Amino acid sequence: MRTLWPVPGPQDDKYTQGVVGVLAGSSAYPGAAVLCAGAAVAATSGMVRYAGSAAAEVVSHWPEVVAAPTAADAGRVQAWAVGPGLGTGEESLTTLSHALSCDEPVIVDADGLTMLARHPHLLSARSAPTVLTPHAGEYERFGLGAVGDDRVGAARRLAEALGAVVLLKGNVTVIAAPSGPAFINPAGGSWAATAGSGDVLSGIIGALLAAGVPAVQAAAAAAFVHARAANLSAADPGPVPVPTSASRILAHIRAATATL
Repeated sequence: MRTLWPVPGPQDDKYTQGVVGVLAGSSAYPGAAVLCAGAAVAATSGMVRYAGSAAAEVVSHWPEVVAAPTAADAGRVQAWAVGPGLGTGEESLTTLSHALSCDEPVIVDADGLTMLARHPHLLSARSAPTVLTPHAGEYERFGLGAVGDDRVGAARRLAEALGAVVLLKGNVTVIAAPSGPAFINPAGGSWAATAGSGDVLSGIIGALLAAGVPAVQAAAAAAFVHARAANLSAADPGPVPVPTSASRILAHIRAATATL
């Protein structure tokens, strides 16, 4: 994981380190946008662009984020993170379609997965790297049955069916592509099982994709650091771990990265 994580070189600038676009949040769920964009800010030293209705909330929390009203207005990005708190209406579907029609890598989560399960054809013409991050309930919406005991097999089935990298969330997270090796990440605890935690994970994956990390490795490295951040946040201030939250997990991304 240490060799995978992006480290800026002497010739790098904010653009060469990766510009990630975040398409998340809505009037009902502005916090999802705040968590996803904030995680992207914490994960790399590049640049984060946000597009959506939660722009004011995002910029008030993270003034380094460049905000725009729509994806079309966001400017050039090198990867998209789409779905957390986005909603599932027509406008949200248009946003998802825009991201998946681009040539950049995309990570799809939460409401984005719900829409994609209804409209799987959105992936049919896509050749750029795509990462899907379902939990067990979201997995079942794709019509492949329950996850069951063979989590590696389940992740591979969905990856093969959709031609995408699948990160199947759980206490033991599985990352699988349509072919090749799978990665298995034991969390070492269940502190990440909290509302908004997946929004944080999406932002980390998006940042790594924008930095040029290949999709399977980006998802695996993000899951690894995300689980470490959750455990660190539960242990702070210690000595006995206590319940944590997505905001606290986000606040420990840099400390978790430093342990690499």
